[in-house]
Amino acid sequence: MHSGVTVLVCGSDEAAVAETARALARVGDDFELVTADGEATASSVGAVDCIVSDGVDVPPLVAGLRETRPDVPVVVFGTGSADAVDGVLEDSTTDYVQRGTDGQYVVLAHRIEQAVAAADRGSGAVGAGEFDRHGEVIEALDDGVYALDDEGRFVFVNGGMADLTGYDADELLGEHTGVIKDRETVELAESKLAALLSSDDPDDVGTTFELELRRANGETLPCEDHMTVLYGPDGEFRGTAGVIRDITERKRREEMLSALQETSRALMQAPSREAVATIVAGAAERVLGLDMAVVRLYDADERVLRPTATTDAVVERLGERPVYALDEGRPGEVFASGEATTQSEAHELDDADPAVQSGLYFPIGVHGTLSVVSMKPDAFDDIDRQVVALLATNAAAACNRAKREQEVRETRERIATILDRINGLIENTVEVLVEATTREAIEVGVCEQLAATDPYTFAWVGRPDVRGNALLPSEWAGDAAIAMDDLSIPLGDGVPGSVAFTDHTTEILDDLAAADSEWVDRVREAGVASVMAIPLSYTDSTYGVLYVCADEPDAFDDREQVVLEALGRAVANAINAIESGKILSADKVVELEFTVDDRDLLLSRLSASTGATFTSAGAVTQDDGAIRLYLTVEGGDSEAILAELTEDDTVVSATCVAEHEGSSLFDVTVGESLLATLVDHGAVPKAISGESGIVRYTIELPYETEAREVFSLVEDNYGNTDLVGYHEHERPVQTQQEFRASLAERFTDRQETALRTAFLGGFFEWPREVDGDELATAMDISRPTYHQHLRAAQQKVFEELFEG
Repeated sequence: MHSGVTVLVCGSDEAAVAETARALARVGDDFELVTADGEATASSVGAVDCIVSDGVDVPPLVAGLRETRPDVPVVVFGTGSADAVDGVLEDSTTDYVQRGTDGQYVVLAHRIEQAVAAADRGSGAVGAGEFDRHGEVIEALDDGVYALDDEGRFVFVNGGMADLTGYDADELLGEHTGVIKDRETVELAESKLAALLSSDDPDDVGTTFELELRRANGETLPCEDHMTVLYGPDGEFRGTAGVIRDITERKRREEMLSALQETSRALMQAPSREAVATIVAGAAERVLGLDMAVVRLYDADERVLRPTATTDAVVERLGERPVYALDEGRPGEVFASGEATTQSEAHELDDADPAVQSGLYFPIGVHGTLSVVSMKPDAFDDIDRQVVALLATNAAAACNRAKREQEVRETRERIATILDRINGLIENTVEVLVEATTREAIEVGVCEQLAATDPYTFAWVGRPDVRGNALLPSEWAGDAAIAMDDLSIPLGDGVPGSVAFTDHTTEILDDLAAADSEWVDRVREAGVASVMAIPLSYTDSTYGVLYVCADEPDAFDDREQVVLEALGRAVANAINAIESGKILSADKVVELEFTVDDRDLLLSRLSASTGATFTSAGAVTQDDGAIRLYLTVEGGDSEAILAELTEDDTVVSATCVAEHEGSSLFDVTVGESLLATLVDHGAVPKAISGESGIVRYTIELPYETEAREVFSLVEDNYGNTDLVGYHEHERPVQTQQEFRASLAERFTDRQETALRTAFLGGFFEWPREVDGDELATAMDISRPTYHQHLRAAQQKVFEELFEG
């Protein structure tokens, strides 16, 4: 560069003047820079070789200096309209440079050198000599800088250009740009240049485009070319200059970003944490080219980090990876601390490992760790660290999502299992309650049904003694070896089961170790882990406590409690009916069936608004007179139905017990209701359903009850009430032979065989003498098919027994 060039930078904006001076100082070490604001005078400024006016509004200072030295070149550096630029160039200004990117400061330095050279020896075309004067500036740049004549041939290249292309500088000089650019890129550059030359917009002095630079060895390099048009003082075209930058790293980032986006999409679809680990290990190898990666997942039960996914290179070079405790190895350390760590020097992974030279260790949230290692020292740059950190972060989010979805799946499966079990338990228990004619039969049947249902292992009923000081076991069933004959549970403070009896409140014992009672000791020794004590209460009467045992802790969640409490109320209701000698002992009964289409009824409102079908699976009168309904619902949105139930003024409480494949089970307590009125008048509800706003009731009344009075009561209080059916009948008497004959007509051969083999084989004995697999094998059919025939046969027996 020509030394001793004094440059005055002036303008009305002091901040802009200072910034331009600092930039010129960076790109031109030999510039002697002087600054002045718009108020300075010519006399206050010494001799200068070039004036730079920062902004198209040239300050008066410039005119003053030109009066004393008219040959001092003036270069305007700014942004303005076409008219403003034309005005500047007409006003004796040597050159104009459009303000833009940092690369324009290099162009500005070049124009200053051109202007000074022209002032010294007259104007001429751009050439190597002019670039020689500021070559030291651009030689310091890593980017390639070049100048072309009007035929597109190199007249100047810097060292950076030679490094990028692989050619010596003197090999490029005089050559056409086609040496390093393919024909398509050359045509693009020429078309852009033509557009720039024909543009009236002063902003159009430069353009940037991407190209594949062709190196001397035939390789290609992705680059970015910033091409600038060069004009002389009189506005004539002087050639073009450009800056070429290697964008390999930027392309690498773009490709990484694209690959990471694909990886993120795959992670968000991963069904499990193990799938997440496999995707992350593969991404480290595919995206970063890091072939030694290990993903460990945290095992909460064992409190260790287990290697779940590894790249092939890890196993080949380091062998099978060990399991780490939370205080072992770098994975254990980063997981426990939550802080990532980087190793750039040799370090051992464990006693059996060869030392690795570099390592990146990142926690994957609360789910595990990601380790990336290399046998080379200082193998990882900032981009590697950033991408590995992003992979670990995305993996943590994906693990969170996969865990939540897995929990949802497990919950749905558990609900489906519970619903199936609940339906079976309710069906079987209702059969027991309907069939039983004595309290003992009710208690035995209920205990047997509960003990046969997982996860329950034992059930018994405790009745109060004569004085009401203790509960004595009356009936029990189950596999647990619990001595019951001499058991007596005292009623008093702190004794489990006392609250259930005295306060009519369910008790749950999830931790038997904390309870101090003789009967608790007995059940704990028998392998029982949790117990639920259910009061058998009907209105003001308590008939005892139903105890249900399970062999696993925390067996009684909210759904279990709702179902078992409902069963307890149903048992108490059945005992009350037997002991009070109500309808079950009547010789004659009246069956009344009617429909009501009135939105004052809860089921009418719900079925009309939700489109679902509601069916009562049982109703129990509570101590306060409220009615507790067990509703099965087909169709409709269970959450919307629960919301309507909760918001309804007549509903005291509502719970969704379970839902499965369009069916839902709700436990609903209502205050004043038509059902309560019917029960008060001695009616026994047999069936209640609501569909499309119409509620259908089927009730039975003792023969002596005036059925017309009950129907009139309903008709007077509710609109659109219609009588559908009215039947008076005695309880039927049927001989054994007639009963068998009627059943035989209803059975298929397979059904009769299934039922007969089950009865004769001891399938209904307790404990069972034969299981379903053996009976199915005997009939040469599958177990599900066998149980289908058996269930169908049982259904027909019960229909003949209870509906005939």
